[in-house]
Amino acid sequence: MRAASIVAALLCAGGACDTGAVAAADDLAARAREIQNACFALYPRELLARMATDDGTPSEEVRGDPALQQEYLKGEEVVAKGLFYPARLEEVLPALEALAGEGVRFLDLGSGDGRVVFLAALTGARATGIEYDRTLHGVARDCRRALEEMLPLQRIELRRGDFFREDWSRYDVIFYYVDGSFNQTGIQQKLLRELREDALLLLYHPQEPFPGVEEVAFYGEVHVFRRSP
Repeated sequence: MRAASIVAALLCAGGACDTGAVAAADDLAARAREIQNACFALYPRELLARMATDDGTPSEEVRGDPALQQEYLKGEEVVAKGLFYPARLEEVLPALEALAGEGVRFLDLGSGDGRVVFLAALTGARATGIEYDRTLHGVARDCRRALEEMLPLQRIELRRGDFFREDWSRYDVIFYYVDGSFNQTGIQQKLLRELREDALLLLYHPQEPFPGVEEVAFYGEVHVFRRSP
């Protein structure tokens, strides 16, 4: 995303842009719901059992309602190199609609079941997700396969690996669910080295300020940052 595009997108956060695409927004919201249900349906029973309060057999009502799925999953799961808890796409969608449009190079740090990557691709971004945990990466690949008729597969890249080995300067928008890594300090240091001045950092549920960046907008639970001047 070029600097002029970023400025225009941030103006939309304050209501200074055309808001006529209601039907398209409704369609994206429906697709976000479908993504969440598809990903949740593919969670292994043992993963659900560790995150929920029962033996990992949710009801059909829960399987069909992302809001109930969030209530069902009572805790984070410790996975390889971090913690896992799925994002609520209803909370992420406004930021992605505004900032992850056509041609934007989007990176999800610790992409879990892939849901944020899939939604970013639907908004037009060239979306990459990097997940270290083998089980979660497998869920993401299975979910992409289950949704292949709906998703723009040519704009989606799911990689299993360590996102610290990636060059973050290649991306226009970086998404991170805060506390999803075992190495918060390492993430902060790498951002200071590699976040471009014209790039954006999207933090989901931030708990405290990140050094070296300043907040420029927020969309509910997603806060938007740029490098400090």
